[in-house]
Amino acid sequence: MNIVVDTNIIFSGLLSPKGKISDILLNSTNIFDFYAPSYLLEELEKHQKKLLTLSGFSVKELTFLKNSIYKKIDFIDLESIRQFTWEKAIELIKNMDEFDAPFVALSLELDSPLWTGDKKLLKGLEIEGVNWVRSTDMMLKIRDGLL
Repeated sequence: MNIVVDTNIIFSGLLSPKGKISDILLNSTNIFDFYAPSYLLEELEKHQKKLLTLSGFSVKELTFLKNSIYKKIDFIDLESIRQFTWEKAIELIKNMDEFDAPFVALSLELDSPLWTGDKKLLKGLEIEGVNWVRSTDMMLKIRDGLL
């Protein structure tokens, strides 16, 4: 199953390498194929200092963990997303955070669910009638064959 991952999922996975998000990212290869806009890499780079502070990891440790997670994700250039898809994504998130547009657009482009921990985005898309957003708990249930 193809799944688009949001930045907050990767951020959380990096902060808790033994948590359920990291577990899903690192141990679901035969169930999920993860995708993200390449923009995610820029976002995480901007928050490098915050990640180091919050995690308590050294640069070397954080780099190792990032690389372990990044190997599980196919990064897609934003330029490959069709204009029509961008317009639809922007319309869907018009009352939410504009920085979520690349993730919503990629989900639409790939016709794949979006995995996010962003409660505002989850609720906002639900209000818009979107049923292809997945929470971490739902991802666990899917992976474990409970859904």
